Order: sequence, then C-alpha cells, then structure tokens
Amino acid sequence: MIATLRRCLGLVLFSLALVASRAAERLLRGSSPRFPRQTFSSRLYSRVNGLQANLLTWQARLQPHDVDPLTGIGTCQAALAEIDRLIERGKPFSLASMSIDNIKAINERLGHAVGDQLLVSLARRLMRLEIHRGRVYRLGGDEFLILAAPPAAGECFDERLRERLCQPLELDGTSLIPSLSLAGLRYPENGQDARRLLRRSRIALAHARQAHDGYHAYESRLDHHHERERQLLRDMVLAVREQQLRIVYQPKIRIADGSVVGFEALMQWQHPDLGLLQADEFLPLAVDSGHMALLGDWMLQHVIAQMAVWAHARHPQHVAVNLSAVDLEDAHLGQRITGWLEAHGVDPRLLMLEITEQSMMREPTLAARLLAELRDLGIRVAIDDFGTGYSSLAQLRRLPLDVLKIDKSFVLELPTQPEDALIVNASIALAHSFGLEVIAEGVETPQHLRLLAEAGCDQAQGYLISHALDADEVPAWLEAYRRRPLNALRGVN
Repeated sequence: MIATLRRCLGLVLFSLALVASRAAERLLRGSSPRFPRQTFSSRLYSRVNGLQANLLTWQARLQPHDVDPLTGIGTCQAALAEIDRLIERGKPFSLASMSIDNIKAINERLGHAVGDQLLVSLARRLMRLEIHRGRVYRLGGDEFLILAAPPAAGECFDERLRERLCQPLELDGTSLIPSLSLAGLRYPENGQDARRLLRRSRIALAHARQAHDGYHAYESRLDHHHERERQLLRDMVLAVREQQLRIVYQPKIRIADGSVVGFEALMQWQHPDLGLLQADEFLPLAVDSGHMALLGDWMLQHVIAQMAVWAHARHPQHVAVNLSAVDLEDAHLGQRITGWLEAHGVDPRLLMLEITEQSMMREPTLAARLLAELRDLGIRVAIDDFGTGYSSLAQLRRLPLDVLKIDKSFVLELPTQPEDALIVNASIALAHSFGLEVIAEGVETPQHLRLLAEAGCDQAQGYLISHALDADEVPAWLEAYRRRPLNALRGVN
C-alpha cells in the first residue's frame, strides 16, 4: 500500500513539473491568459511550489523507516526488529558490526559524494557475502551490521571476513582500499535482548577501532571498560575546572657526559574516584570527544608558567610538551603559544614540542606549516615514538624537525633482539645524517645506556635516570643527580 502511494506521489510531482513547463512555454509565446505575464508567472510559480512542498512532505512521511535511503539495505530499526524476532523464536545467531576507519579522510580529500559511493559499494559487497541466512543493515554513518544464523554464524565473523571486505574499490576513477574495523558477538552468550546486543556490539567495535586490531570479539570486561570511559568523558571538563589534572616532569640526559639537558612534561589525572590516571588512558578519549583543545591549552599554559618559575629562580630548564593531531590542525596555536611565552617572559628556545608520526601524517601540509611557524620563533620540534607509525626517515627529512625520539618498544628489547638493535642503530645513523638529534625513550638498565652510547645516541630518558617528578621535586633531584657519578648509571664501578 505504502509503495503504491509513493509511486503515485512521484507521478503527481512529475505531472506538476510538466504542467508548469507547458504553461511557461505558453507565456513565452504570448498565448498566456489575459492577465499580465509577470502576474501569471508569479502566481504559477507560487502555486506549483506550494503543491510540490506539500507533496514532498507526504512523500517523506511515507518513506519506510526500515530501509536506508542511500544504500537500500535495512536500517537500525529493522535490525532491532529482526533481532527481537529471532530472540522470540529462541534461535541462536551472531552479529558483526563494522565501521570504515578512513571515511573521514576520504570525505575530506575526495568529497562526500565519493564517501557516499564507498558506503553504497560496501553495502553491495556485504550483501554479496555468502553467509547462511545472513542479513545486512546500516546502523548509521559509517557503521554496518551483519546478522547471521547457524551454521555459519560461528565461523564467518573473524579477521578473514575483514580481509575479504578490504579489497580495493574503484570509485570515481580512484582506487580506494577501505580501512575497516569489525567486532562480533553471539546470542544467547553475550546478551538477552536486542538493544543490549547492539550496544555491546558497538562497544566491541569501538574497542577494535581504538586498538587498531582489525577484529575484536566481544568480552564481558569491555562493559566495565566502556563504563569507565563514559565516566572519564563525563568528568573531563570538571577535571580542568577543579584542578584535578597535574603535570610531572621526566628528566633527559646527554649520554656522552651524563648532564641533564631538560625534561618532558607529562599529564596525569588525579581522579577522585578512580585514582591516579596516566595520560595514555584519558588523552585518546579527549581527542575523540573534542576535549583535546581544552586539555592541550591547559597543559601548555601551566608548563610555560612553571618554566618561568624556574627561570626566575636562575635555574632555567628546557621542557618538551606533547602536541596532539588536534593541536596540529589549529591554525591559531602558534599565536597562543607566542602570547603565553611573552606573558611569562620565557625564552622560546627553552620549549620543545613533540609530535607523533601518526598525528603528523594525518594532515601533513597543515602540520608542516604550523611547525615551521613555531620553529621560526625558536621553538624546537621533535618527532615522538619513531618506528611505531608508517612514516620513513626520508619523509621526515622534508619536515621541519630538530629531534627524533626512538620509541621505548625498541629500546626495551635492545639487548635481546638483534632486529631491534639493527633498527635503532640505522635510525640513529640516518637521523644524524639529516642533522637531527636522537633521544631514546625507555632506558631502564645500564646495559640499555651502554648500547645506546655505542650506537652514538645523543640523549636518554627512562627509569634508569629517574621517574617523572613533581615540579617542586625537580630542584632537589637536580642537586642529588649532580653528585651521582656517570659510571653509576652505566653500571661501572
């Protein structure tokens, strides 16, 4: 019945357009009605527009809510209804939720029309999958859901499914490889009602996206993890307002002579209920939720203020602060940093900004422009966690950098993994050939320090030297460290 009404409304709209077109032709030929042409055209335009608006409103109301208008597959409402039906019948089934990780980049670089084509193409690819009694739905945005009944349900949702879906697609003359995350769960093992199953499916999907592990099966512990994340998101603005955030400073030394060359500022959160939280737990949430600009500005302002305290006490210190991908896309960040430095009378050469490979490569042109602006002020720039991303030293050579930091994952295994030693040695040699200083993170033993010294590494940072310190602990630590012989760090009597 609804489909028939929709077809009839479509015919009426077409007829209106045809009548308007013919009336306009009569008007132009001079065979219009007796009243003036301007009055005729104005009334005709108003009348047709009004009728079309009313008919389009009715057509929208008749649009079925269980069919996605873009892809033609089922909607979230349709998925919930089907899951309810299967539960009522006591039938076991599996769900797999899927998201397109690179849809934002595709929309920004190639346009939303290409992004829509990608959604349609993936929907068709999903529908062509040979899944026993399988159904496909679009949950909204870039998220899809696959529902399958036994016997295939326990076999089809894993990394192999993701690999099949990630094959290249030709869209608008461009070959694109979709980057996908998948998560799976089962009824009745993972939930007893449709909405809870769908919610848990999305929780597992969010975990797969954050962990970059491609596919993740639902586990009950994810509920606790999800609730913890929700609490952190709720409390994040309050953390800034009520001064629950704190900054600690981890020392860095020059390997050649053991002298202290500066500190890295690290953010922590003293949560009233959850205790002391490290940055790697809450900063990714801040990026995803849009709070990173708030936290980033708070961090920079407080670090620069502390640098001023040390400088006024005649103990100026070089301090490094981490920037996020959000910071690198902020065209006004350079102006704000300049203002804070000037307000506190801090020499820009004492400040170093650290960026990760991943954040740098998200918007390389914007990031390079901002970093060049900051370097012109005298601020130094370091690439952090080198070796964990997809960039190469050849790419980094073209960026405005001063320092390369080798990720601790390579340093920790340096004594036992020849491959890691090879990577570290090659990275140090090539970085030096590009005029970059090299800092090694994760230096925890004298053996780490000796091997890095042999490789020609410039600076070291890690628990062997010191854990991160409160700002008021720094002067006493510096005094104690100066009395500590370098050979003690290297494990030499």
